[in-house]
Parts: sequence; structure tokens; C-alpha cells
Amino acid sequence: MSFFAGCAHLNEAGSYSNSEQAKVWYDQRAFIETVDVLVKDSQLFFKYKALLESSDQQKEFYAFANLDGLNNLKADRERIILIEIKYLDKKEWEERSEKTMPVTSISGENWDEIKELIFKAITPDEKNSGNVIRNNEEELLFFYDSEKNVNVVDVSEKPMGIRINKNYDQDELANIIISSSEDYLKRIEMEADKILIITNTEDEFKVPFLYVDLQKGFIASLNVSDSIGPKQNNNVVKKGIKTADHVIFNSHVFGMVNRPFTSAFKLFSWGKGTVFDVMDTTKITKFESKSFPPIGNDLAMDMDVFNKKLDRLLGSDINYGQMNLLVDGDDYFPRLIAALLDAKKSIHFRTFIFDNDDYAVKIADVLRKKSKENGVSVKVLLDGMGQVMGEGKIPVGLPKGFKAPASMEKYLMQGSNVEVRVRSNTWFKADHTKTITIDGEICFTGGMNVGREYRYNWHDLMVELKGPIIDEILYEFNIAWEHSSKMGDIALIREMLSSKREAKKIIDAGEHYPIRTLYTRINDPQIYKAQLAAIRGSRQYIYINNAYFSDNIILYELIKARRRGVDVRVILPVHGNHEIMNASNVITANIMFKNGIKVYFYPGMSHVKAAIYDGWLCTGSANFDKLSFRYNLEFNLATSNKETVERFKAVLFEPDFKKSKVMDRLLKSNIKDFVSEIFAEQL
Repeated sequence: MSFFAGCAHLNEAGSYSNSEQAKVWYDQRAFIETVDVLVKDSQLFFKYKALLESSDQQKEFYAFANLDGLNNLKADRERIILIEIKYLDKKEWEERSEKTMPVTSISGENWDEIKELIFKAITPDEKNSGNVIRNNEEELLFFYDSEKNVNVVDVSEKPMGIRINKNYDQDELANIIISSSEDYLKRIEMEADKILIITNTEDEFKVPFLYVDLQKGFIASLNVSDSIGPKQNNNVVKKGIKTADHVIFNSHVFGMVNRPFTSAFKLFSWGKGTVFDVMDTTKITKFESKSFPPIGNDLAMDMDVFNKKLDRLLGSDINYGQMNLLVDGDDYFPRLIAALLDAKKSIHFRTFIFDNDDYAVKIADVLRKKSKENGVSVKVLLDGMGQVMGEGKIPVGLPKGFKAPASMEKYLMQGSNVEVRVRSNTWFKADHTKTITIDGEICFTGGMNVGREYRYNWHDLMVELKGPIIDEILYEFNIAWEHSSKMGDIALIREMLSSKREAKKIIDAGEHYPIRTLYTRINDPQIYKAQLAAIRGSRQYIYINNAYFSDNIILYELIKARRRGVDVRVILPVHGNHEIMNASNVITANIMFKNGIKVYFYPGMSHVKAAIYDGWLCTGSANFDKLSFRYNLEFNLATSNKETVERFKAVLFEPDFKKSKVMDRLLKSNIKDFVSEIFAEQL
């Protein structure tokens, strides 16, 4: 018989299971008091009483938490995890292992004192400034009011005049909780290396228990199951209708009527690319060898010579600005929300996917709120294919009672002054660009869309831009915005004739530095040509971080680079979000491994799109596949600014190399992987 048998269903009398009863009492804001807390290896057992203050009712619960996930954490990974509590009946409690050790329990009243220490450590002393922490799936802003009381609000409700000073990551928050707990124990002259803290239910931390391993420096938020009640299911029929409506009517009927010239040009470009693929005779396997030249004996490529080559190759010149690296949702989204809330004149929001989950709705609400302020114009440009993808799948773990909007286009405009346009996808080509420009002064660009996976789950990258380069990005937004109007090609031509790019100004290198803008446009694959040139020119090292890797010519040139003695390293996700690409990556990784390229598998899903070639950095929205290199609209940035490149190495590549598992043997493959690789070559 299973140890937890019978815990998740009604008993014979039809009453609620232990788990369901615990959830009901939790929702009733019952006061919690521990009776017994015990631990053995990765098993935590605790007995507690729940009391309803409004009556004399009370009930005992027997709980269990599996701490395997906590014990397997490493110091360089996230140190606070959420663990769901399992509930036992009295017999199961009594049959638990006898070889357990007692754990110190901290009551809710004592937690208030620890919490005061935590809040004091988080909140900055500076006037009109606050710090942000991510707690589970919230961003909380801490600041002192005029009477020196700590205020805690969601970052989307940041008061005007409060400047965000710092965003604490999970590692820093863990340090604060642990040091505050240790300080409290010293104050009351108590010794303990493991403690269970009762936080009660009305607290900002939104979990009833915190298990803190002071010795190892890790924390588990122990939460009552939230799985009771109806689950949200995807409406397959509704999604199918939406897909057909967009692909058939919006893109290939109305889209072609409004955009006849660009539609024909797309078809011509697609046909030319297909002919090129058929004629390509690249044979990767002929390079396979068991011995490779030593790494890094040559001088790095000359950046001045290389940039002049790119000027000729691309027919464009350098722009100027500053790049600030934002890694993962913890860095990016609090900074984005703060910048949106501080907007005084305009927000130009261009993205591929604007999900309809709870976090995307939170961002949408910020945009709706700003659109109602005097003098603030808010424009949102979405891709139709991206919206079909984003609105068609509701992730697990959404808040109870949350109802996803059927259309984010309509939700953004409802009760607001937000202007929204959705780009059509003639010949199934998408606008994969992500640029968010605020007041014409700062811009966020990179690989992240809007949604909870980008905020909480995936490893990803964005860049905050400042400087004259913003003018070019605004020009590109206006072109795309007009092309998405009902006038289509006519509006596009009119905008191109009437708008002028601001002349690029050479700025003092102490303030701004050269940054090259790269695009994938119809019949103009700048991102592809520039990175091919960089691979061919590299002499010392090539670092690539990308999830979608299916271009054979790029792979061919990387193998040639390795055979020149270049240190070639590629980071792939251990499991991506597209099954075809996952299977294709097996074949790609094996080819790389057999040809001396060092392959790293990042734990979990990495959506990062970045590469460094001998000190030339290229990052943005483009993947290493045909869709990004030739067909979709993409936007990348490139620079050889030494300080920026070194920061990318230190903050992105070196930690990712450290976290990832280096490939040391061929991966098992099957016919499915080979078939997927053939399909992936066309994507």
C-alpha cells in the first residue's frame, strides 16, 4: 500500500480528504501552532493545530514534506524553492520512521520579529527610494514612508516619486532571511541549525511555513496544495478557429489585398532561399576527425578591419549608445515595470508574443494604466502568429479563479487609451522583433516575450539601451506600425518617404560607444551575413548561446573554425520548448562533438540568443535557424566595446558554462531525431 494512499480523494463517508480539509482551514485564515517537528534526511514531518479565532473550533493536521529538491540544490543556483505539503492520517503519522531528529519551531509571533529584521535589511534608508524582491511569483517593493514605516506594495503599484534602487535576486533574499533568522536566535539565546517558521496566512510571504536550513543556507517555502477545484483547460476548438481566422483571412486574404507588393516580395525571397537550399552541397561529415589542432594559438581578428568589412558587406554603418545587460526575468521585468511606470510621453511596445496568463495581464494592466495619464501615448504592436501561439496555451500554476482573456488585443484596449495593431503573417512569416521604447530615451530589446515562463521559468536575456541609437529603433517601429495599418503598403511607402532617420552623431567614447544594428528583412539577411563573416574571421574563440540551432552552413563554418584552432563552444538547453528542435539538437550536438566543438547543455530551458566572436558581441531576437536568418523580421545588436563584451562574458557566458553539463560522449539518436533534423533545417 502506498504511503500516501487515500490522501487525495473523498473517504468512504464522503467527507473531504486531509489535503482538502487543510486547504479549507488555510483559506479560513486559521491560526497555526506547531505541536511536533521532526526531520530525517530528506523527510520533514510536522504536526500542527489549526484554530479559528472566530470560534472555538480547532483541528490537528499531520504533514509531510519531501526535501529532496532542497538537498540537491547547489550554492550557485536558486536557494529558495517552493515545496507542496502532503497530508497524512493519524495512522500514517504514527508509522513514520523512528530515526528522526527534532527541529526548532518558531511561532507566528516570533516570525513578526524576524520579519522586521528582514524588512529592515531589504528597505533602503535613502529618501524616496525602494528595493524590489521577487517572492515566489510576485515582485514586492519595499520603501519607508514619511513616518519611517516600512511599506510593501506590488511593484506595479509603485508610488510616483519612489525610485527603485536595487532588485534583490533569490540568492540575496536567501542570505537576508538566513542572517535575520540567525540574528534573532542569538537575541533569544537559542541554538539551532534547522528551523520551521510559522508565517501564518495573512502575511506578505503567502505561505504558512518556511523551513530554513541555516547550516546549508537553503530555504523551502512549504505551501498547502492549491490544486483543489476545477482546472483550466485549453479550448482546442476555439484555438483552431482563431488560427484559421488569422492565417486564412487576416494574413492571406486581407493581408495580401492591403500589402500586395510586400507579399509578392516575400514569396520571391522564399522561393530564392528554397532554390539556394536545394543547390547547397555542403557536406559536414567529411570533416569528422579524431584529432584537432590546439586551441587559441592565433591572434584575435582585427576589429577595425572587421567592422570596415561589415560596412561594405551590409551597406550600413555604426550607430552609438550604451548597453546594459539584463539576465533572466528577475533582472528584466522589475526594471521594465519601473520604466513603464515612469514614462512621461510615450511607450512603443513591439513584441512577438503577449501571453494571456496572469503575469502578462499584469504587464497589460500597467500599459492600460499609463495610457490614461495625460500626455502619455501607448502603442502596442503584436504579431498575429505569435498571439495565436501565446493565447492558445494556458500554463499550469495560475492563481485560483484567474480567467485568461480570450484576446490580449481586446484586453489591452478595453477601458483604456492603448492603441494596438496586429501584424499579419503572409506566407507564414512573422515579426519576431522585440523592442520596447519609452519616452524616446531608453529601449529594451532581446529575446523575451511577455508571459510567466519568461518571468519565472526560462533562462533568457534582454538589453537596456540608451543613446542616439534609440532614434533608429523608433524609426523602425514607426515603419512597422504604419505597415500594420489598414492601408498596408501605401502607409508603409508614405511613412518611408516622410520620415527621416536622425543623422548619426559621433559621441565622446566616454559616454556612448559604437553599436551596430542588424536586421533580418525580406531579402536582406544582415544578421546571418554578419555572423557568418564573424565565424570565418575568428581566430581565438567563438561562444554561442542559442536554443534553436539548425542552419547547416553555420555549422559547417563552425567546424572549419575549430579546425583552425579556434575555441568553439555552444550552449544548448538540456530540453527546449519545441520537440522538433529538441530532436534536431541531438543530431547537431553529435556532429559538433565529433568535430571537436565543445557542447554545453544548460539545465532547463534557455531562450538566450547571444554570441561572441573574438571580442565581437552579437545579441538580440534571432535564433540560429532559417526562420530567423532569412524569413522572419528580426533585430540584433552588435558591438566590440571591450567593457561590454567582458561584462557579457562575466555575467552570462561564464556562469552558463559553469552551470551546464559538458558533453562527453555521443548522444543516443534514432530515426525520429534524423527526420526531425531534416524538418528543422527548413525552420
